[in-house]
Amino acid sequence: MADTSELYKYFEPTVQLNTLALSNIHTLTSWGVGTAAGILGLTGWNGFIFFLANWAVISALILFVKCQGKPSVYFKSSFMDVAGTPLFNTLLSYVLVWTLMHALVYIYD
Repeated sequence: MADTSELYKYFEPTVQLNTLALSNIHTLTSWGVGTAAGILGLTGWNGFIFFLANWAVISALILFVKCQGKPSVYFKSSFMDVAGTPLFNTLLSYVLVWTLMHALVYIYD
């Protein structure tokens, strides 16, 4: 039988609200970073390295500033919720905005 202190450790609506806020932060920053990469004219691996560097910075800021270094207080699986899970979703948004902005800015090159 599960320990009752572990059973009532998280209030599910609050965890869902935190996850939604985290998803919004990652999505909006991926749009901004994708816009910057497109305007800067980054192509190929340079664009993906730019994304990974910015993703690491944003995840570290969320981890240490918003969660005060204790993500297990706000999320069930702590570090994976903050950094790992949203990686592929934000990568798709980043690539979409990156290619759109690059095509709009460098249309006649």
